[in-house]
Amino acid sequence: MAQVQDELGWLAANHDRFCAIRREFHQRPEIAFEESWTSAELARRLAALGCEISRSIGGTGFVATLKGGPGRVVALRTDMDALPQDEQTGLPYASGNAGRMHACGHDGHMTLLLATAELLVRAGPLPGTVHFICQPAEEVGRGAVAMIEDGLFDEIAPDLTFGFHNWPELPVGAVAGRPGAIMAAYRKIGFVLEGQGGHAALPALSDDMYGALAALITRMNARMRAELPETAFAFTQNLGGSAANIIPARLGVSASFRYVAPEEEAAATHIAGEVAQEIASAFGITVRPEIVPVFGITRNDADAVALVAATVAGADRGLAWQDAERSSMVAEDFGAMIEERPGCYFWIGAGLERGALHNSRFDFNETLLLTAPQLLADVLRTAMHEPA
Repeated sequence: MAQVQDELGWLAANHDRFCAIRREFHQRPEIAFEESWTSAELARRLAALGCEISRSIGGTGFVATLKGGPGRVVALRTDMDALPQDEQTGLPYASGNAGRMHACGHDGHMTLLLATAELLVRAGPLPGTVHFICQPAEEVGRGAVAMIEDGLFDEIAPDLTFGFHNWPELPVGAVAGRPGAIMAAYRKIGFVLEGQGGHAALPALSDDMYGALAALITRMNARMRAELPETAFAFTQNLGGSAANIIPARLGVSASFRYVAPEEEAAATHIAGEVAQEIASAFGITVRPEIVPVFGITRNDADAVALVAATVAGADRGLAWQDAERSSMVAEDFGAMIEERPGCYFWIGAGLERGALHNSRFDFNETLLLTAPQLLADVLRTAMHEPA
């Protein structure tokens, strides 16, 4: 307990320094697989702490390693990429890269990881080895797979792997997770409609393409909500039409589909096929469904969740564990990593005072820098002490 209070005091004394680091990351956001400066800067800071760096894993990804005693090998992952959107916070440290913004808090995640590494170094010899996995391209769902395909787990072999995310839906002080599915899989369900186009002044000579599209959207929404109410389905994108006086021969529309059970994906695929056939028959056109995987399900190991929960409850940090009642419909590609190596992904409450994730006015809640690094350090130390 004395070590916990000492480390919390040290974090408080160094809060301004870590806030400055976070704000520097915030000012220089880079999107998926373009995180060149971000990766180099994060690697430079970890190397200065004594980490061994293995660069260029999955493009801009890398691993930083702190070696210790004969205990278990553990890993902690941070994401690095920003989002392709304009920032509207008006903050003095707002994004300096037009059309780029850390609107999901990955700038804060990198800083939490740095503070965690510094705490571990400061405390002395480690009982085992820690790998810090610094991952690109989480926002597009390809970074984790890219690192794995590039030999991530050939180079390192963690017994347990941990991931985390600031979570505005939870109040500050709450930490939450659950065994099994915690984050949804994400599939893009699209439809391509093809028929006879023509002059807008002569609609009888063309197919009713937009009528077909409207009917498809209405029918698909109705069936998904009635038959798969536990999933999240929403149309999000459309493509078609080039001028007000031309009826297009081709239209496209896409939807986001989130689920946590494999049978739900199978059911949605079946529904999409039936709706496509129904609309094609009713309007005399061709309708082709297209289903594209983006993210897989993130499934937690029950023992790893129990370890994190016990660590949260085992010290006076002003934090409290919550058992998440259900999976989030938000997707996260960390699931690919803990599918290979067991682990736990958990949420650290950030409150909504700084905005919701992916919002152009979002700003990472820097109060998390006062406690979360100590929690993360303790999770890693506890995991290293666990019997192999």
